[in-house]
Amino acid sequence: MELVATYIIYKINERCLMTKERNPDFSICEIFREWFAENKHRFNQKCRIRYYKNREYNHVEIDFENVAKEIRCWVNENDTLAIATVYEKEIVDFIIDLECCVRRGKNRKYYCGFCEPPKYYNTPKELVVEHTFERFLKWTNKIFNTDHVLKLDYCGRWCASKILSKKELKKNPIKKKEKTGDNAVLIIPMINGDGDPVLYGNPLTKAQKRELRKQERK
Repeated sequence: MELVATYIIYKINERCLMTKERNPDFSICEIFREWFAENKHRFNQKCRIRYYKNREYNHVEIDFENVAKEIRCWVNENDTLAIATVYEKEIVDFIIDLECCVRRGKNRKYYCGFCEPPKYYNTPKELVVEHTFERFLKWTNKIFNTDHVLKLDYCGRWCASKILSKKELKKNPIKKKEKTGDNAVLIIPMINGDGDPVLYGNPLTKAQKRELRKQERK
């Protein structure tokens, strides 16, 4: 929760520097909570949500019971919905972009400021549900299964991630250069119980990195 909260505060500050802060008369989190209550049965993987409400940031964490713990999903008022890879308590990478920048046109209808050409909706709820939440549902049902794995890349630090099908991984096995020197790869089953994570290479642990920094300062 602290990791997600820290990221949200950062994004809020970043957004305020770029544009004037908006004060919408609707809540992305509340829209999601209402939508989830009506649609949670449509998710193939069992999940639950937790709502964290605070003066500085509100967000909803989405917890999939049997999905790899390294994949974190949350909803907030600024980024709409984020799906990220988290490893060793750090955000490694963002997996898919489902952000919806809600704007109101001269026709008094709502659209996403990132989409060209814009598609208009009568209410912010209709926009966010179709643009983001329904796409999230479809994506999770397609990806969160035993046919997929999560690949984490290490190059001095855990720096990137990608979801692969097992067929893709078999067709393109881990290369020698990906597991030598400062490089390493970690393959994590998408669904808990579908095998063990496999590490290729020898990435430095946090303790080893601290020791190296101490030696460098001497």
